Amino acid sequence: MSKEMPVYNSIGKTYNATRKADNRITNILVRELKIKPSATILDIGAGTGNYSYELAEMGYHVIALEPSKVMRTQAKHHRNILWKEGIAEQIPLEDNSVDGVICTLASHHFRDLALCFSEMKRVLKENGKITLFTLDPRLCDADCWLLDYFGSILEDAYNIHPPIKNLSQLLEEQVERTPKIIPYPLPHNLMDQFFFAGWRKPEIYLNSEFQKGTSPLAKENNKEVIECLERLSFDLKDGNWNKKYNHILGLDEYNCGHFFLVV
Repeated sequence: MSKEMPVYNSIGKTYNATRKADNRITNILVRELKIKPSATILDIGAGTGNYSYELAEMGYHVIALEPSKVMRTQAKHHRNILWKEGIAEQIPLEDNSVDGVICTLASHHFRDLALCFSEMKRVLKENGKITLFTLDPRLCDADCWLLDYFGSILEDAYNIHPPIKNLSQLLEEQVERTPKIIPYPLPHNLMDQFFFAGWRKPEIYLNSEFQKGTSPLAKENNKEVIECLERLSFDLKDGNWNKKYNHILGLDEYNCGHFFLVV
């Protein structure tokens, strides 16, 4: 069971409005898996299947594993996608049954990472690759305005996201291979609008659809969320945000602590 199943049962209803696969992320997943189309990929924590669908369009056979019924109800379907209900700690597949495993921005919701990694290894064929897209908020650039305005909300992120070194070490212990860490500065025009994706568009955080698609902001009537959004709204209107962070608007990419972990 996911740590935040109630939240994802809620945001799953409108998830596809803002969460779309970004081709740059998809291409890195494929590049690092190093397997040919027609191979079988397990997408763990597939959500509504945005990345599963893109991989299926490329010719891969995808097993989309997702515990949330609401997410699966909103799921994208494709002749090359097999949807399964299940959790990463108990993958409902046979040993050595998939050619590659991906997990995009979902590993921080797992209850037992060691068990999840062990399960990934179990279902993976010999020489198959695991590619995780995740984040360590400790690695955000020091001048990241999101930490300024949403710091009280993001405190939880430090608890649910292990430091990258710890995560890499845990993966190595379970899979018995040394992971490769690939930093991923976020482009300013990401199609997949997860929480940090709007780093160059502060006004997007005041958009209700964007809020519903990101777990930190999707907590309805949460006092801390409301206070953070009110402060941002005020500072955007009176120019305080622009005075302090205008330099960010000229950047094409920004380090928000995201990376790929490949083993």
